[in-house]
Amino acid sequence: MRTLVGLLIALTPALAHAGKVYNQGSGGTWDCKKDPAVTINANSGTYTFTGTCTSISVNGNENKVTLESVDQLAINGNENTVEADSASRIAANGNENKVTYRKGSPKVSNLGTDNKIGGGAAGKSADKPADTAKPADDAGGDAQVIDCTKHPVQALDSSGSTAIKFTGTCTRITVSTGSNRLAIENVKTLQLDGGDNTVDIGGVDAIVMNGAANRVTYKKGLSGAKPKVSGSGALNNVVQVK
Repeated sequence: MRTLVGLLIALTPALAHAGKVYNQGSGGTWDCKKDPAVTINANSGTYTFTGTCTSISVNGNENKVTLESVDQLAINGNENTVEADSASRIAANGNENKVTYRKGSPKVSNLGTDNKIGGGAAGKSADKPADTAKPADDAGGDAQVIDCTKHPVQALDSSGSTAIKFTGTCTRITVSTGSNRLAIENVKTLQLDGGDNTVDIGGVDAIVMNGAANRVTYKKGLSGAKPKVSGSGALNNVVQVK
């Protein structure tokens, strides 16, 4: 019994750092010093976040969010209103969202429609629309080629609307941007945090879909069984092909 209690105590800190997730309710207040990663899956709530958050993902609809500071803000739902003191990166993958920031010049990705993203002094929103990414060509002959045997861990977070072909077997590919066209020979874990990506895979073990409106096709599970599909995103599609 003492051994079991000791194991439970040892596991508790690891479980506590899984991130703050709102799956239901009418909102809440959260200090990002407790846990800097936040996910909102609920709808029509009012949320306030203090401190510096590393990431906030708004997957629900019609929420009102006020925050002090965030490194990565991803809005995958629709008709949300977000007011931020500062943000380093903003990705609006849903539709009809309004985001204002008071200071700084965040990197903005606007892949949805009718989103308003802007900033200004003293919290006055300029309502300046962000640049909309141009659609990428299919990952074909003009695609960038990355050899996973040389670099097995890959992260796409600098720009969207790219065509990339991954050869060999990747350990992990994380995609934080949107509208990419990716052809992957093999990958153990694919994580899509951006939206509107199209991905063709030969073999894969796990697919994590935190973004919205991503389309993934695969031929087989890399270890034999079908890949495990998880994530908090919406309107994603995963299909096995021959």
